[in-house]
Amino acid sequence: MRLEETVGVRAMDTLSAIRVTGAESKSWLNGQVTQQLALMKEGDAAYGLAVDVHGKILADLWVLDRGQDELVAIVPMTARDALLTHLDKYIVMEDVDLEPMEVAVITAQGPAAPGLADGFPCDRLGRGGLDVVVAPDRRDAALAELVAAAEARGGGAVTEAEWERARVRAGRPRYGVDFDGSHRPQEAGLRDLAVSFQKGCYLGQEVVCMLDTRGKLRRRLMRLRGAALAVGDALQAEGKDVGEVTSAVPDDGSWVGLGYVKRAHAEAGQILGSPSGEVRVEGPAGA
Repeated sequence: MRLEETVGVRAMDTLSAIRVTGAESKSWLNGQVTQQLALMKEGDAAYGLAVDVHGKILADLWVLDRGQDELVAIVPMTARDALLTHLDKYIVMEDVDLEPMEVAVITAQGPAAPGLADGFPCDRLGRGGLDVVVAPDRRDAALAELVAAAEARGGGAVTEAEWERARVRAGRPRYGVDFDGSHRPQEAGLRDLAVSFQKGCYLGQEVVCMLDTRGKLRRRLMRLRGAALAVGDALQAEGKDVGEVTSAVPDDGSWVGLGYVKRAHAEAGQILGSPSGEVRVEGPAGA
């Protein structure tokens, strides 16, 4: 697969952006997200989450440092407006301005992606990657340019199905599919990917940290494999429902997926039942 062996390119048309500017933009945004932003410099990128006061996820986001007190948060399009409203409530007297931003995001992912183009280092699938962010009217041209560069390295364009297969195989959860506002980072396999436990305070930090040090997860997003899987399938043990499949894709004669599994059964090697057949728990998502 290009995304795992060379480099795959696609337009991320479900993403949008929020522009954050002002002399205090970085320090202020650092207090709103789970990832460490304070040490970022121009050209850097960081993956994190916006959570509410209860530690529940509002959206995942890639924060891009464009220099000159300007950050751009790349967020799911379906979450942007609500997130913008949420963030705006927490600007008191800081020198910060927020505005929605229309962009096209072209991503190149895979071991041959680094250095492919002048972009931000956004490793979306765990094998290296970058994002190129352009105005919407530059989408097609930027996509063609990046595909041509990828082809020169043995890669090329990838389809939605190819992207989903690589994403699920990598155990990377997707907003609106594998997690939403009812989940906390640790449940959704995002603890190691998107949360810093060495940074200063941020909204929702107390709950996130307490869950990590004292809490017990009732459920956890796990990687799954079976002869067949279907989104929405109940996962069962001893005739009782203990989870649910959230993502499922065919993979070399079997199926791989992601799904929530109750704590007692959320261990690699567990065999669960489902309407589609036997399911093996492979390990935690996001690991």
